[in-house]
Amino acid sequence: MPFPHRLAAAGAALAACLAAFVVLLWDIQVTNGPAYAARAQRSIAQMETVPAARGRLLDRNGTVLVQDQVTWQAQVDQEADPAVRQRLAALCREEGVAWSGTGPVEEVTPRLLARVKEEGLSGVTFTPVAQRVGQGTLAPHVLGRVGQMSPEEWETYGAQGYTMDALVGKDGAEAAFEAYLHGTPGQRMVETDEAGRVTSTSYAQEPQAGRDVTLTLDWDLQTAAEEALAAFLDSHPQSTGGALVALDVNDGGVLAMVSQPGYDEATFSADYAALAADEANPLMNRAVQGLYAPGSTFKLVTAAAALEEGYLTPETQILDTGRYTYYDSPQPQCWLYRQEGKTHGLETVSEAIADSCNIFFYDAGRRVGIATLGQYAHLLGLGEKTGIELAGEQAGVVAGPEYTASVGGTWYEGSVLSAAIGQENNRFTPLQLAHMTATLVGDGNRWQVHLLHQVEGVDPQPRVSLGQVNLSQENVAAIQEGMLAVTQTGSLAAAFQDLPFQAGAKTGSAQVTGEENANAVLVCFAPYDDPQIALAIVAEQGGSGSALGTVAAQTLSAWAGKAGL
Repeated sequence: MPFPHRLAAAGAALAACLAAFVVLLWDIQVTNGPAYAARAQRSIAQMETVPAARGRLLDRNGTVLVQDQVTWQAQVDQEADPAVRQRLAALCREEGVAWSGTGPVEEVTPRLLARVKEEGLSGVTFTPVAQRVGQGTLAPHVLGRVGQMSPEEWETYGAQGYTMDALVGKDGAEAAFEAYLHGTPGQRMVETDEAGRVTSTSYAQEPQAGRDVTLTLDWDLQTAAEEALAAFLDSHPQSTGGALVALDVNDGGVLAMVSQPGYDEATFSADYAALAADEANPLMNRAVQGLYAPGSTFKLVTAAAALEEGYLTPETQILDTGRYTYYDSPQPQCWLYRQEGKTHGLETVSEAIADSCNIFFYDAGRRVGIATLGQYAHLLGLGEKTGIELAGEQAGVVAGPEYTASVGGTWYEGSVLSAAIGQENNRFTPLQLAHMTATLVGDGNRWQVHLLHQVEGVDPQPRVSLGQVNLSQENVAAIQEGMLAVTQTGSLAAAFQDLPFQAGAKTGSAQVTGEENANAVLVCFAPYDDPQIALAIVAEQGGSGSALGTVAAQTLSAWAGKAGL
C-alpha cells in the first residue's frame, strides 16, 4: 500500500480510538456518573488498627496462668437488608447467643460463625476479639488484671504509642510487667464492596505479640497454699482474713503468695462496688500491704542481736523468774507464769526459742538496747521494702523512740521489753517476715524479693543482693536448733510429724487492741539441714500461732512433692 494510503488508514484508526475513548468518558462521567459515584462511596477502603496479642504469664514450670483467649464479634452493616438482620437474629436465638438486634453480636460461638458464613449473610462481618483469661479466684492479687486506661495512665502510655482503646495492666504482675506483655498493634487495610462484603485485606504493618513472662511462682504450690489457708479461715470464722508467703531461700523468688479473702478476677468489674464496700477488704493484698505485729516470731531477731553482739552465747542461761522485775515498772510476766503459775527455769537461747520464754527475751532485749535491736531488725529486712515488683508494698515499722514520738507517744526505758518480744509498734508485712526468715537461715544473704523469673527471649533474671548480715554459723545454729525443737517436740510436733524432712519454725500470737482474739503468726523454713524454702503465715484474729501448723505443714508437703523430697 502506498505511503499516503497507509497514513490515511492510521489516522482513521486513531480517530476511531479517540472517538471510543470520548464515548467511554461520556458514559462514566455523564451517563452513569452518579451511579458509579454512589457505588464508590459504598465500596471504600478503611484502615483498621489490629490489636496485638498480649504476652502470657507462666509459672516457673511453664504452666500458663494468664493468656489471651480469642472470641468473635459480629457487626452488621448499617445498609444491610432488614431480612439479613432478621435472619441473623433467628440464628442467634437458635444458637443461644444474646443479641438485641442492634449493635454488635458479642461472644459469637463457633457454630453461629459457621452458620452465618454458610448462609452468606450479606453485610455481616466478623472481627476477632481477644479476652484476657486468668485463674479466677486463685492469686488475683498477684496475677492482677487488665482494663481500660485512666486519664492519668493515658498520659504515660499515650506517649509510648498506645492507642486510646488499648488495655493495660491495672495491678499485680499484669501491671508490673506491662512493658514486656504489651505488644505492638498492626495496621490493616480492609476493602468492602457495595454490599459490605470484604473484598480484600492487606497489612500495612503486622501486629507484634507481647512477650511471655515467666514468674517465680510454682502454681501447684500456690494452689495448695490457697486451699490450706482457706480451710483454716473456714474453720475459724472469727478470723477476718490472712496471708501466706513462700520464698526461695537461695534467691528471694516468690514461690507462693496468698491473700484472703480475695475476689474472682473474671467478675471483678461487675463485683467492684460490693468488693470496695466489703469491710473484710478483699481488694487489699495482705501479703505486701497488711501490717501486723510479729509477736514472738520477733524473738528470732532479738536472739540474733544478743548473740552477735556478745551479750549472750549459745550456752548462756537465763532464769525464768515468772515476772521480770528489773524495772519498777513495767514488770511483765512470762506467758507460762501468767497462764499456769509456772516457770521455765534456766534456759539457753535454743530452749527459750523452743519454749517462747518471755523472761529470757525481756532480759536479752534489755541488754541489747532498742537501738541495736532496731539495727538488726533492719539488717534482717524488717521495716524495709523487699524490692518486689508489685505496687503498694508497705515498708513496715520497727519499734523505737523515734517512731513513738512521731505518732505522739512517749517512749519509756522499759518499752524495750515489749519491743523485744514483737509488741510495741513493731508492724511488718507477711512478706517481710518470710524475707527475715530466709535471710536468717540463708547464711545472712538478704536477696531482693522478686516475681520475675524470665522474659521470653532474655536470660533468666539474676538474683540481686540487698545486703549481707554477718551471722556466725554457731549463733545461727543455736537459733535454728530452737526452731527445730518447736516442730519436733514443741507446739507444732503433731502438725509436722508426717513431713518427709525436718523443719524449723517459730510461732507468735499478737494481741490487737480492741479485738478479743490475737493475730496468729508463724514463720518456718525447710529442710532443716539445707534450708530451701521460707514461709510466713498470718491469720487475723486467728488466736495462737501454733494453730497455723497444719497450714504450714500442708504447704511444705506440697513443696516437698514438687521438689522430689
